[in-house]
Amino acid sequence: MDRKASKEEKKRLKMEKFMNKKLQTVTVSEKKKKKIEIPVIEDKTIPGQRKILDICPNSFIPSYVESSWYQWWEEKGYFKPETLEEYQKVKDPYVIPIPPPNVTGKLHIGHSMMIAIQDSIARYKRMKGHPVLYIPGTDHAGIATQTVVEKKLYKEKNLKKEDLGREKFLKSVWEWKELYGNSILEQIKRMGTSVDFSRLSFTLNDMVSSAVVEAFNRFYEKGLIYRDKKLVNWCSKLKTTLSDLEVNHVILKSYEDYLVDGKKYKFGIIYAFYYKVGDEKIEVETTRPETILGDSGLCINPNDKRYMHLKGKYAINPITEEQVPIIFDEYAQMDFGSGIVKLTPAHDFNDFELGKKHKLKMIRVIDDNNKMTVGKYKGMNRFDCREEIIKDLTAKGLFVEKRKYEQTLPICSRSGDIVEPVMKDQWWMNCNEMARKALEVVESGEIELLPVEAFKTWKNWLINIRDWCLSRQLWWGHRIPAYKIESGNETEWIVARSMQEARDQADKKYKEYTINQDEDVLDTWFSSGLWPFAILGWPEETDDYKKYFPTSILETGSDILFFWVARMVMMSLELTGKIPFKQILLHGIVRDTHGRKMSKSLGNVIDPIFVIEGISLKGLNESIMTNLDKDEIKKAIEGQKKEYPNGIPQCGADALRFALCSHTSGIKDINLDVLRVEGYRRFCNKIWNSFKFVEKMIKDAGIEKIEDCDSNEEFIYWILNQRNETIKKIETCFNSFNFLLATQTIHNFILYSFCDIFIEIVKRKNTKENISILFNIFLDILRMIHPFMPFISEEIFQRLKIYKNDLCESICVDKYPEVIETKSDNFDIVIKVGKAIRSIIDGNKLRNVIFTTNNKEVIENIEFILILCKQVKEYKMVTNVNAEYIEEVDGFKIGIDQK
Repeated sequence: MDRKASKEEKKRLKMEKFMNKKLQTVTVSEKKKKKIEIPVIEDKTIPGQRKILDICPNSFIPSYVESSWYQWWEEKGYFKPETLEEYQKVKDPYVIPIPPPNVTGKLHIGHSMMIAIQDSIARYKRMKGHPVLYIPGTDHAGIATQTVVEKKLYKEKNLKKEDLGREKFLKSVWEWKELYGNSILEQIKRMGTSVDFSRLSFTLNDMVSSAVVEAFNRFYEKGLIYRDKKLVNWCSKLKTTLSDLEVNHVILKSYEDYLVDGKKYKFGIIYAFYYKVGDEKIEVETTRPETILGDSGLCINPNDKRYMHLKGKYAINPITEEQVPIIFDEYAQMDFGSGIVKLTPAHDFNDFELGKKHKLKMIRVIDDNNKMTVGKYKGMNRFDCREEIIKDLTAKGLFVEKRKYEQTLPICSRSGDIVEPVMKDQWWMNCNEMARKALEVVESGEIELLPVEAFKTWKNWLINIRDWCLSRQLWWGHRIPAYKIESGNETEWIVARSMQEARDQADKKYKEYTINQDEDVLDTWFSSGLWPFAILGWPEETDDYKKYFPTSILETGSDILFFWVARMVMMSLELTGKIPFKQILLHGIVRDTHGRKMSKSLGNVIDPIFVIEGISLKGLNESIMTNLDKDEIKKAIEGQKKEYPNGIPQCGADALRFALCSHTSGIKDINLDVLRVEGYRRFCNKIWNSFKFVEKMIKDAGIEKIEDCDSNEEFIYWILNQRNETIKKIETCFNSFNFLLATQTIHNFILYSFCDIFIEIVKRKNTKENISILFNIFLDILRMIHPFMPFISEEIFQRLKIYKNDLCESICVDKYPEVIETKSDNFDIVIKVGKAIRSIIDGNKLRNVIFTTNNKEVIENIEFILILCKQVKEYKMVTNVNAEYIEEVDGFKIGIDQK
């Protein structure tokens, strides 16, 4: 990291620490406070029409303020990129493809983080004159969705998918998708997300499905897709191969129990035993004795002098008594155990690569049901077989001992099964050359990867890339466009764009044959990898594709940098010859306040609607009564009772969005306390009260229409300069995607510069000119907060439109504030002195004080000091400050005495 980047990182960490300290408002005792009841106000607006604003609540009521606006925005077409030119002189388009959430239920708070960040960018860019295309969609999520629906079927009807058959089962999944897919879209709308729903997509719709078939065929024609028998992650429970992302690597301590295959077995053990080489016994270690049946070699490091005499020799497998070659390769570590490694190429990924290199036999000994396939152990469960192997080794005098060993197990994230590496005939994609190109476009800066520290992970994945297994033994997904031709004893696979095309090819070679499409579906990541260009109409040269591709930015979680983001880059470069997006922006994983991963069984998965609308503890409990078993439900309810004894208060979408953006910190994981969002609801209330004050000032002054005017007063120059600095700082933050600093900047400007100082002064100096400037500054505040808080900014903007001509129809398509020319000011001395006085008064709990100073300029501005510090009842100019409380400010002194 260079000096500049290091400096920025220090600033970011300092700001994060500051914001976290400010947000430490919810303590354990506060969680037990009585729930505040928020009144309900009926909104009589007809959906799609501009909101009826006949009621003005005394305080901020999220449910009322946030009602009706989204339907009106959609009806007006504000989120369509073509619409902006009606309101502004437009610049280049700005395109954001939404990472399509899985249709496996409802969005959780982690998805909300993604939406809050993306929509703040979209709304900001739109206000800066860019026609924004923010494209919504959902992912069919093959294995995740099929698993959920299978569980539901079994729980409700005691049926397995095989009982229904493929066609009826898929019908059930589509019905489930329509139910929950729509729920996800409603959640996206309730968050205020400015996506163009006229371009809504889904990874299994006709457009994307056509792109998938075309992509598969093109890759095949280029020689990049092939069929081969290789090692895959196999889940016996789900009866399918898994991607690496669907495998959790769980660390087990020594002799720890784990429930698998219907029984508890002990893990965290390494077993030492002997192989014989002639009359010599050599010690070998393994965590998987059952795989000795499939051993086809032993490996020794070529630099290990202890075993030089074994070169060219064969060892005897202690169970099968077959000869296995002893190979020498640097893969073996001399300092681990005896330094000799047993090789089971058909059941271990590293052994598989070594087996290919040294041409060892691939002996599969465990079937798709986790049963053994050879000898007297045939039909035995793999872990029961382990125990039998140990007994047999002991009987032969070849077992040495069991030793403690911290072990990592590959666990299926969907079923909890221990994943078994097995040999399978599957479709594969050669990614080597595509990976090189994907690395090159980031290294050259053609794609900007942010934050920069993510490049190390990017590079590591791509230089160590393996061929991609595309086949999944599922029913829900894109069926592989490959057709099996059987004619007599001859079998051939034909890849084609349709069954008819495959028949046409087969007819040229065979007189009689049977043809069947591959039963398997493609890995979900294949269709997801086409997302940025498939949703714009590729492979057709549509108007959207020509105008909006490549897209501008891909904002997503750092956990799928390789599985999704890298594959999009690889596939786009290969299929379109273009990068899919110009920037990649990553955010960290959202965890609960204790740093735990979001999990239904922990009760810490929070639907954003719960935070927006509020929910009781009972409602939280009822929300988890889904596919969890009884023990998991009990555990989840206990977790909810501990964290949310009074439920979750109604906070509104704006408060949630602002809170989430204020928590962003690069690719670091985010520990989010949901109850802190309530603090930002209070911030919304502060903005609402400011609106009420501004409107009261206008009415009290008898102003019908606000006219722009100037003022020569120092405090006016000061607030205009504060406004300018805030706008410049926020612009810098958006350009660098520093949402933490952006939210803190606008938060401070509103609370301190505008509310604590400027409003207090205008209360006393309430000329029409000052009220006009107050009004215009407040309008700019609404524009500044709009990307983060779209609802309250629109609500107040519409309420203020009656006081000024020529305001834009909606704040959505209004221009973002720009820096205006103003004079410099000397008002900082008032601010600094006022701050010092307040600090002394508040810190010592004083009332009615006497203020003294030896600075003439301060006395000249005493009018403002008295406005800002109401506890000051007397003031004096003195030569020497001699007071009970003294503080130095910019080289002069001030004093405070209790009156």
